[in-house]
Amino acid sequence: MSATYDALELELRQLPGVLFVALADRDGSVVIELVASQGADEARLREEAAHCVARHLEEPADIRVLSQPRERPPAARGGRVKLVLALSAEGGPAIEVHLSRGSQRCTQRAIAGDTASVARAVIEGLRRLGAHAPFEVVGLHALPPDWGAGLVAVLRDTATGELRRGVASGPTPADAAARAVLAALNRSL
Repeated sequence: MSATYDALELELRQLPGVLFVALADRDGSVVIELVASQGADEARLREEAAHCVARHLEEPADIRVLSQPRERPPAARGGRVKLVLALSAEGGPAIEVHLSRGSQRCTQRAIAGDTASVARAVIEGLRRLGAHAPFEVVGLHALPPDWGAGLVAVLRDTATGELRRGVASGPTPADAAARAVLAALNRSL
């Protein structure tokens, strides 16, 4: 089944105006989320996606087209968040996640080699910097090597259940995980 999903996902990613594709099994059907670029014809995109689905799947599919927001909120609420990852000076298998926003700074520790730990440390650091970040890490997924090095971070808003996704690369998996979390949250920070 995974090969079928991979083939479908690759075909959906090639549709004009598609920025991101997510597939999930839900109670005997497949939920497909497409993030469309600004100005994309959502009705046409949904129709083209339905044709792709018919070629690959026998089970029912729920196709959801999500629009990229037209406006970005003002960045004046403390400025942009800056990130630095460093090996712990105290030794041991730890990474320090340094975040700054304006004149505020914080450091969170994460387990070296554990990208989920790094992602959770970034979210906790954002909270310490005063950002509204009611999110939990649902998963981190490596991109296939032929797409380039990188990770997709999937976060869930603990209050609303809304999912956010961010994609980023970096010189190490820990760096990619931290940057993917920030990419998922950049519209709300």
